[in-house]
Amino acid sequence: MSNIETRGIGDNIGVDQAQIVTTRLALDYAETVSGVDTILNTAREQPKVVDSDQTAVQLGAVIKQLRDLDKRVEAFRVAEKQPYLRAEQGVDTFFFDLRDKLAKRNKNDRAAKPGAADVLQNRIDAYQDQKRIAEQARLDAERREAQRLAAIEQARLRKLQEEAQEAERALARARSEASKLERAAEAAEAARKQAQAQAEADLAAVKAQEAHLATLVKPAELVRVRGNDANGGGVTLTSAREGYAVLVDRNQLDIAALLPYFTDAELEKALRGFAKATGHVRQLRGAEIGFRTKGVTR
Repeated sequence: MSNIETRGIGDNIGVDQAQIVTTRLALDYAETVSGVDTILNTAREQPKVVDSDQTAVQLGAVIKQLRDLDKRVEAFRVAEKQPYLRAEQGVDTFFFDLRDKLAKRNKNDRAAKPGAADVLQNRIDAYQDQKRIAEQARLDAERREAQRLAAIEQARLRKLQEEAQEAERALARARSEASKLERAAEAAEAARKQAQAQAEADLAAVKAQEAHLATLVKPAELVRVRGNDANGGGVTLTSAREGYAVLVDRNQLDIAALLPYFTDAELEKALRGFAKATGHVRQLRGAEIGFRTKGVTR
């Protein structure tokens, strides 16, 4: 058998606590259960149609008995549940105190103090931010240098192309002249310059593409670190984009943009609050607000 010293995870496996409590309540409140069955049978025996004051008063008397018993049952429920609520609070307090020391349970709770894991993670985040900024600055400098070199190469390309075009024009002139043999060397030079110009253009395009690719490094790759020693083995440090949404000023919030994300129950809760605040006399488009008559049995 386990005791307070040896108790561990799994000691409560197979124990249906709900069934134990239900069985105990059925025994303790057997008289109440019998009373509920009796009054329900009485309710089923009442006339289906009210056709006189006497019949209405008769049904009203049964309603009063039903409601009185309902109040007693609710009082029993509250009394029985209170120890369990206190026990639940005690369990939550004990374990939440431990968890709060380790890490923030709700990362969106700005009022909660950071735990040890959060403090350490904040240090890593600060380092990774600095590293990311430095790496991005280096990549930007390399990109600007690559663009500068590409611009120089493109300028050289344009000059070579102009020279090639001039050589082509010279070749055309050479062909129109009678002495083609004397112009053969000039034609060959023109062809060579044209080929060189194309090669230079291809090189400039490659360098421009490399400069563009250098700007496509993902932020996570800039700060990725993998542990490979006894203290850091199996740990990978990187970064990821995380969406967030924080209410700053409710008076400036665009409620219309949020309406598609409210459930009908949430909207009706807000509608009831509005109706109560305005005395149920002010109307809103898409809703009905007012007063209606209901029966009251006392």
